[in-house]
Amino acid sequence: MAKRKQKQSKVSARKARPASRKSAQNPSKKPAKKTAKKPAKKSAKTSKSGKVAGKPSAKAPKKPTTKPTKKAIAPAARRLFGTDGVRSEAGRDALTPESILAIGRALGRFLADHAKAGERPMVLLGVDPRPSADMVGTALAAGLISEHCDVHWPGMMSTPEVAFLTGHGPFAAGISVTASHNPAQDNGIKIFGRDGFKLPADVEARIEKAVLSGKTVGEAASRGNRFGWLQLGRERHYESYIVKTFRKSFAALRKRPLAAVVDAAYGARSVDLQILSQLAHSLAFGKSEPEFRVGASMQAGGEAANNALDVYFLNAASPNHPDSHFLINRNCGSLHPEGCAHAVRELKADIGICFDGDGDRCVLIDETGTIRDGDHMLALLAADMKARGVLKNDTVVSTSMANLGLERALAEMGIKLVRTDVGDKYVLEGMHKHGAVLGGEQSGHIILADEGHLAGDGLYTALRVVEVMLDSGKPLSALCSGVSKFPQSIVNVKTKAKPPLGSLKTLAKLTKSLATELGARGRINVRYSGTEPLLRIMVEAEDQATLGRVSGALSAAARKDLG
Repeated sequence: MAKRKQKQSKVSARKARPASRKSAQNPSKKPAKKTAKKPAKKSAKTSKSGKVAGKPSAKAPKKPTTKPTKKAIAPAARRLFGTDGVRSEAGRDALTPESILAIGRALGRFLADHAKAGERPMVLLGVDPRPSADMVGTALAAGLISEHCDVHWPGMMSTPEVAFLTGHGPFAAGISVTASHNPAQDNGIKIFGRDGFKLPADVEARIEKAVLSGKTVGEAASRGNRFGWLQLGRERHYESYIVKTFRKSFAALRKRPLAAVVDAAYGARSVDLQILSQLAHSLAFGKSEPEFRVGASMQAGGEAANNALDVYFLNAASPNHPDSHFLINRNCGSLHPEGCAHAVRELKADIGICFDGDGDRCVLIDETGTIRDGDHMLALLAADMKARGVLKNDTVVSTSMANLGLERALAEMGIKLVRTDVGDKYVLEGMHKHGAVLGGEQSGHIILADEGHLAGDGLYTALRVVEVMLDSGKPLSALCSGVSKFPQSIVNVKTKAKPPLGSLKTLAKLTKSLATELGARGRINVRYSGTEPLLRIMVEAEDQATLGRVSGALSAAARKDLG
């Protein structure tokens, strides 16, 4: 641990990052001045909290639904934005070509209303490789350009990279066209403000109201010059940031190269091969189905020859093989890590890293082939950060889905667990509210803010875990051993509508009764999915028999109430 403390004293040199990166404890200064100067003509009630550039305040964080949001559009009428942007089957519902175009126009008009005099808003547009990427991307670009915004479209890009570049570049907003971990036929739209944070709820409501009211259809007025510009070309600032952040530590901490299997899930992380090539001692390519086979290896040279990783890259999408775009998230990646686990065992690797389609989350595999999720990552990272004195307020923020085993493990270390609603934006709000620098979800969406990186980023998270492994000399299984997880079951009940949970009388009564029965020996959480037409019933109990009985009874009650 002495080495780790010594390395931390040089963190400013090792963790190179852009000068404009703000502290996690004071994220609200930059944008407030920019958007207050020129509010939209009819937005007096929303201009203070509805700025694209506004960050959550550490002193008074906004609740997920604010009064302006409710006045702008009633919750029952919300048909576009969910807990993580817009998401639907591509071409249907919220993602018809007409709706996508309207969303682009509504966002473009909002940005133009809040721009400085003579300023043309520039929007960063990144997509994951799913088959509908071009359809959604071009419709969005057309809408933005018609409202006199310039669009920068580099092509395939992970959501964390979009967030990072938006927060550090000349962009008024950033858009990630992705359905994250959903199957290939779905797609979605995640929008970030100029600070790199997702839009506040009242700004989403304003855009949604404009779309649903029909105010985004009709003629687009020319101002005597080009409407807007569509620019291509890739930025390398995110790549440089990741490489500078980890290269020195991977070389300095090197005892022997760790073998890592990286599953890109045929998603946006497929483009990160260039980053890994600069961090890895060597690279090899393979596939996880039907069985793992190592392809031609590539030895790194120069500075990379001293790096501490041997990387085996799986399930990468390629622009030259469009058929691979239909495979995104299918039996691979963070939702299906079995293939990566098989590769870890066959190769006798030290760690497996499984991304989702847009790369903002990861699930890990230890050297025994055991799956390690966000609960395990939060515990091992919290232990490391507390030992180095950087876990502010000895607090970790997670969601209502976090396992009781995580809560107990943290309590034994003298660390408090704060729970929020499900969704990374709620986790971030909780971190600001409680002054925490570590938070995340069981799904593997982790936010590590102790060194200024405020986005959920699967690649950054995985590399931080590798640092802990290198520094401690311990295998991943040992680092995760402090968490004894309660057996957990999640049942998804399909529903055509989402009536208030309190109106589901049979389910509500049974939930109250069974929660009393479980007491401190278990937990029940019932909620609607924010991205799919599902009621999710999560149950934790000390044994499988109780888990099955409680879970079965609750799901039956839900189906009875929902018809």
